Amino acid sequence: MTSSPSVFATALLLLVGATGLATGQEPSSLETATFSMYCYWTGEATVGRVDGVVASRIGHWAGKEIVQVDYDPALTDLDTLVRALESRSSFYAVVVDRAATDGGDEGEFAVSRLRGEPRFIEPKYSLRRRHPELYALDLTEQQAIALNSWSHFGGPMPDVLTVEQKQMLAAR
Repeated sequence: MTSSPSVFATALLLLVGATGLATGQEPSSLETATFSMYCYWTGEATVGRVDGVVASRIGHWAGKEIVQVDYDPALTDLDTLVRALESRSSFYAVVVDRAATDGGDEGEFAVSRLRGEPRFIEPKYSLRRRHPELYALDLTEQQAIALNSWSHFGGPMPDVLTVEQKQMLAAR
């Protein structure tokens, strides 16, 4: 895969600690990747469709919209995430959880570093706006990722709700 400068205008590299969140996985078994986006709502919905993504967050970092994901490297990798985003023309740059102290290249990605910390905001925009009845359920992160992607792109609703959640939804 060859990257053009227009797609990878700048890659942003910073060491970001991987966290297991509420996934039940050990924190060290996950990797974290952060992407600079033109629209973090589309980016979050896009990476949410990739098998192996277990958590996502959206926000701003140094004036840029970002999507940060935790993923299982046994199920997916950075290249797969990048290809998914490229297919939607969803992003400008990559921030990965690998240190590059020399400011050199990270594979095919140009590298620069941002100062400060990311500021995260409430995620799962499409789910919150289009299906607040689902968003109001006590969803796991993986349920919310699947439903947010479905809400954004359409198609058949994924069967990710528990029997109890379906009963709560029917009672509303």
